[in-house]
Amino acid sequence: MHWFPIRVLKQLISAAKKTKETQCMIKKLLIIMCVCFLSCSDFEKENQTARVDVLMGQVEGIEKAFLKIKIDSISALQMSTYEVERQIKQNYSPDSINLVLGKKMNDYKRMRKMLGPLGKEEVRLKKSLLEEREQLTKLGSDILNGYGKRELYNEYIDFETQKVNQIKVLYEEYDKTRAQFLEIYQRLHNELIAFSARLRAGLN
Repeated sequence: MHWFPIRVLKQLISAAKKTKETQCMIKKLLIIMCVCFLSCSDFEKENQTARVDVLMGQVEGIEKAFLKIKIDSISALQMSTYEVERQIKQNYSPDSINLVLGKKMNDYKRMRKMLGPLGKEEVRLKKSLLEEREQLTKLGSDILNGYGKRELYNEYIDFETQKVNQIKVLYEEYDKTRAQFLEIYQRLHNELIAFSARLRAGLN
C-alpha cells in the first residue's frame, strides 16, 4: 500500500521538472522576441533616418542650385529698366508708328514686370528652405533619440516629403520665370539703352 504515495511523488517531481522546462522555454522565447523586436526597431529607425537624410540632401541640392542662379540686384534692375522705359517714352516722338519698336517696348515692359514676382519667389524660397532644413534636423534628432510619438514618425516624414516637393515646384517656377526674364533682358536691354542715349542726344 506504500506504492501510491511514491507514485504520486514521482508524478509531482516530473510535473515540477516539466514546469521548470516550460518556464525556461518561455524565458528563452521572450528573450528571442525581445531581440527580434529590438532588431526590427533598429531597422525601422535606420530606415526612417535614411529617409530624412534623403530629404535633407534634396533640400541642400535645391538651396545650392538656387543660390547659384538667384538674382541679387532685383531692386536695382527694377530701377534701371524703368528708367530706360521712361527715357524712351519721354524723348521718342515718331512721325509714324514703329511696330518693331512697339513690340520691343512691350516685351521689355513685360520683362520688367517679372521682377516683382521674382523678388517674392526669392523671399519664399529662402524662407521655405531655411524652415525645412531646421524641421528635418529636428525630426532626424527626434528619431535618433526616440523623442516624441514614435508611432507617428513615418507620418511626419511623409508630411515633410510633401513640403520638400512643394519647394521643388516653387524653385522650378522661379527658374522658369528667371529664364524668361533673362532671355528678354539679354536680347533688348543694351539695345534699348543705346536707343535711349541716342534720343537724349537728339540723334533719332
